[in-house]
This record gives sequence, C-alpha cells and structure tokens, in this order.
Amino acid sequence: MLDARLRRIVLTHWHEDDTGSAAELAARHGGGGSSAPGGGTRHPWGDGQSAAHTRGVRGADPGDASAAPPCRVDREVGDGDVLQFGGGAVVVVPVPGHTDGPIALHLPSPGVLFTGDAFANAGRTMLGVFNTDHVRAVASLHRPAELETDRAVFGHGDPIPHDAAGALRAAAAATA
Repeated sequence: MLDARLRRIVLTHWHEDDTGSAAELAARHGGGGSSAPGGGTRHPWGDGQSAAHTRGVRGADPGDASAAPPCRVDREVGDGDVLQFGGGAVVVVPVPGHTDGPIALHLPSPGVLFTGDAFANAGRTMLGVFNTDHVRAVASLHRPAELETDRAVFGHGDPIPHDAAGALRAAAAATA
C-alpha cells in the first residue's frame, strides 16, 4: 500500500500490459498526472502486433481482451527531458523499436535505470520481446547500456541490484 500521495506516473510506452492500470492508479492514489513518450501511437495495439502481444501477455484471444480505460497524459517527454523525482532528476532516454516511441528512465545520482520493455531480464538480460522494429530495437540498446548504472529495473523480469551496467552492455553486445 502506498503511504504517500502519488505525484506522477511515467509511462514508458503504449502497450496495454504496461499502461492498463495507470488511470485507476492515478484515481485511487491521487496522481497529479502522467508523463508519457511523445511521437508514438497511443493506441495500445496500434503497432501491428496486437494478436501476438495479447496472446503472449494474457494468454487470451485478442477478441476477448477488454480495453483499458484511457489515461490522461499531462506531459509528453522525449530525449534528454528531465523530470524531478524524490529530490533528484530523472533523464528520459529514447529506446525506439519495441514500439514507435518508448523511453527508458535514468536516475544518474543513484545509478538506476528503468528500462521499460527495451530490455528484459528473465533468466538472462536480453532484448525485450514483441518489438515492432527489430533493427531499431537492437540499435537502441546501446545508449542505455553505456549509462553509469548500478541497478536496473525491467518491465518484464527481475531487477538487477548491482553492476547492472555490465549486464546491459553484455546484452547489447550479444544482440548486435
């Protein structure tokens, strides 16, 4: 349970398994608004992989999947934008390829990277799955992998609590 008022939700991309509860979370916990990547489609299944994504994530037929309620977006963010977070700064890092305009979030001071779905860490650190543009997805791994990162948090898979930069660099090199 959240002990404090929720101030902001930051969405990394527009897949429903990543944004589906954002509107409810904001309503329930008093979220002051949402930030999301600009330039990408806002329709959660507008990337041409809806059937595969729905089956893979939900184990459901796409026709049986109910749409999530829309989430209000107060600020579109992009490359190099800085968001204030807990007395520090969060830098937006573009990681296109999973969808049209996904982002990762880097907290330089504590050395934390939220990868969204650009990377996954399920048994090993790797390129995320269900990418709309494989070439762009592979190319986009190199920028976050070069950041000074001690810890990494993924949209899918376990976090890496120490020396995340090494695992991210190895994953980027293995996918090149």
